[in-house]
Amino acid sequence: MAYKLTVYETIDNVDVDEWNTLRRGAQDPFHDPRFIRAIERSMAGTGRFRHLVFRDADGNAVATVCACTYRVNAALLADGWSKKLAGALGRVVPPLLNFNVVFCGLSYSAGQNHLRISADADKAEVLKTLDDFLLQFAREEKARAIVFKEFTAEECDQLGELDDLGYRRADSLPMNCVSPEFSDFEDYLTNLKSRKRYPIRQSQKKFANTDLRVVQMSGRDGAADVITDEVHELYEAVFHRAAVKLEKLPPDVFREIARHLPDESAFTFIYEAERVVAFAVSIHTDENFHQMFVGVDYELNPKCDLYFNLFFHAMDFGYRQDVNQMFVGQSADVFKRRKLGCFHVPLYFYVKGADPISGFVVRTWFHALFPPHPCLPENGTESVD
Repeated sequence: MAYKLTVYETIDNVDVDEWNTLRRGAQDPFHDPRFIRAIERSMAGTGRFRHLVFRDADGNAVATVCACTYRVNAALLADGWSKKLAGALGRVVPPLLNFNVVFCGLSYSAGQNHLRISADADKAEVLKTLDDFLLQFAREEKARAIVFKEFTAEECDQLGELDDLGYRRADSLPMNCVSPEFSDFEDYLTNLKSRKRYPIRQSQKKFANTDLRVVQMSGRDGAADVITDEVHELYEAVFHRAAVKLEKLPPDVFREIARHLPDESAFTFIYEAERVVAFAVSIHTDENFHQMFVGVDYELNPKCDLYFNLFFHAMDFGYRQDVNQMFVGQSADVFKRRKLGCFHVPLYFYVKGADPISGFVVRTWFHALFPPHPCLPENGTESVD
């Protein structure tokens, strides 16, 4: 079955009602046109965006997709010995490692994908047509690779046709998840054994012995006005310390999320007097809570375990939403397991070269370029014993 593909350069030109027919209801916040608009407007200077709608012969939408370009530094994505080699090459020939990538997805990392295909659609036809478009998009943008990101194992089972199109599946950073069964963070703590509860209590005491205060806000409360450029530098401090650096988000990302998702966005701010010294950005629905990005004043951190306590308060808000799923991001795995009781949900992406040379590199050095990532057990009980 052949489908008609319509490509939009901005989400503002998409029929919202039609687009939403392929969403997973209100529990699908990252494919919400409002969220897509927030990312598109705040990151317009980093690349080009395309939004695709596939329609059948009757004019009904059968698939919706977001795509974008983003310039990456391969040395930041590599691992192990390949990271050392990439670093050496980058110092000698920088253009080899800085190049455009076409993403089937958006230019931010929160563990979600932006590919929606109806259950009765011909997936093979949709993916073949999508691949043809992405290859053309890559040629226009002089991109060296195409990446589909990010999918659970269950979602990957529905994307077998990508193998036939020359894509290779690789491990992404796993998603940290927590059991939402507790009423708040204090309830979570009371269910820990004393050897795990004690260090958390010590961190909380250090925080309580300061003059720091916690303010919880939604976008509707004016959180966008609090995210000044100075406050955004706290996020940059965390970004620069990250073991794996993907895209660096500008301050307008957080402001636009607050403006376009006024009731679904949640901001946890920690103040020292009138100065914000830490913040966390989350999105929540009736069913899900997604803690996504944080910023911390590391000079203040040793005094009060600021980083730890920021998460304690953000998670306390998440527990109080009485959701069915809680996601806590794709980094700081050891801390999140030991102190937040996290387990992992593995995530994957698909990649292929957009030109013959890049294709050869991906096929030949695939395992070196994209090593496997270990996962914590998919059973939260082990981490709260």
